[in-house]
Amino acid sequence: MKNTFLFIAVFTAFTFSCSKDNKETIENPATNSDNKTELKAAEKTNSKEEPTINLSEYSKLTPIEIKDSKQKDVFKKYGIEFGGVCYSCDLAIFKINKESFEIIELCNEKNIHSYKDFSYEKNGNSLKIKTPESTFIFTQVENEPIYQLKIEGQKPEFKNMRISEFYTQESLLEKFEEHDCGDFQG
Repeated sequence: MKNTFLFIAVFTAFTFSCSKDNKETIENPATNSDNKTELKAAEKTNSKEEPTINLSEYSKLTPIEIKDSKQKDVFKKYGIEFGGVCYSCDLAIFKINKESFEIIELCNEKNIHSYKDFSYEKNGNSLKIKTPESTFIFTQVENEPIYQLKIEGQKPEFKNMRISEFYTQESLLEKFEEHDCGDFQG
């Protein structure tokens, strides 16, 4: 009987010690998975801090000017810069993508100034493009994509090309009341 009691006591002690080890083994993977979950959550948070900038809305910006500052309708308030588009044809357009930032003469696409060494960042309603010499800041000033351009640093000077104060997407030009040269024979 003593042997039976001793056997049951040893068996019970052995069983409880094994189940205790199993609990620790089971608890550790849960802890590890919690850590992995925390790491994944931290990675997701970091990726949210660096939002992707959609440059397609800046892919080809065309110069415009204020036509009637009292108008509330954006497409009547702004229009093409008649003198720079129809008469002297000396305005610059901007083409922006991840690989290059280009300033191109409106009527002569061979007159181009291209930056490969540039960076960009979006802050609120402004897109900043930094080149080694200058910073170009396109700030959306209306509900529609109308951008006012400010240049900080060294102002670029181009032969037969000048920079307008306001720009819009080329695809929207048709919506403006004044969007072409009409019957101008200049």
